Amino acid sequence: MKKDIVRKTYLKKRQELPAAVFEEEESHLIQNTIGLIKKFKPACIHCFLPIVSKGEINTMLIIQYCWENNINVVVPVSNFEEGTLKNAEFEPDTKTKQTKNNITEPIDPIWKKNDVIDVVITPLLAFDLKGYRVGYGKGFYDRFFASLHNDAKRIGISLFGPCSDIENITELDIPLTHCVTPNKTYTF
Repeated sequence: MKKDIVRKTYLKKRQELPAAVFEEEESHLIQNTIGLIKKFKPACIHCFLPIVSKGEINTMLIIQYCWENNINVVVPVSNFEEGTLKNAEFEPDTKTKQTKNNITEPIDPIWKKNDVIDVVITPLLAFDLKGYRVGYGKGFYDRFFASLHNDAKRIGISLFGPCSDIENITELDIPLTHCVTPNKTYTF
């Protein structure tokens, strides 16, 4: 399937999940993600804050685990004009705001460089067995992945297993190193 079809299909699939099923799958997904974090023992993790209106996974339990285990957390701050992400320190007392795109971001960001990041927890709508992901189509995370050091783990989190091959992959698409689902963790 082409990315635009995958995007529409999986966004609809996520939106149509009954609330009880979503909550149960989300719980398993968060536990599996924390298990992978325990395995990698990162010093710093980049984790997205959920866009609630799009039904994204609530990553705050992952972030709280990191705080409780002395793992530094940074969150993305989007620059829509340039199509880039920057890292802002995120601590329990960090004040946040909603942007016009419904993205939660720190009000007065304290910037962190990409080279401190060991693990990136990235949102997605779908992924395939080669580790390619489909997000919302702006390319923010692919550009961000290209700026990271080679050892940084790129972990997607998905309520669903992999889709069939994504047809229109380009040289700008950077695959995940892992994808966590409620039932399995994939390594690419």
